[in-house]
Amino acid sequence: MYGPMAWQKKYQWRETWPGERHEDWTAFDGEIQIGRIMRDLATHNHRGLFMWSGGLSGVKGFGNRLMPHQGWEREHWQAAKAVEDWYDAMRERNGMDPRDHGRPA
Repeated sequence: MYGPMAWQKKYQWRETWPGERHEDWTAFDGEIQIGRIMRDLATHNHRGLFMWSGGLSGVKGFGNRLMPHQGWEREHWQAAKAVEDWYDAMRERNGMDPRDHGRPA
């Protein structure tokens, strides 16, 4: 089982609205927006959880879409991991090589 100390992000994460103090971040692989996480403050049965969603809408090479492409997690790091895992699976599904993030296999 992963924990916040065991899991390490593989992609670049940026605040979606810098300086706005929202719990909302967007992930990038280079210039490609791969997904987003945010604390859900509105959905009745998910309020307070972190919603994650995969990106890549309209990005060339990612036509074979993997579903589901969104969900909710209790912690921000779990939602971020879900985005990164989804993106890695999308790369594989669309015949792309996995990313080497400098970690031993």
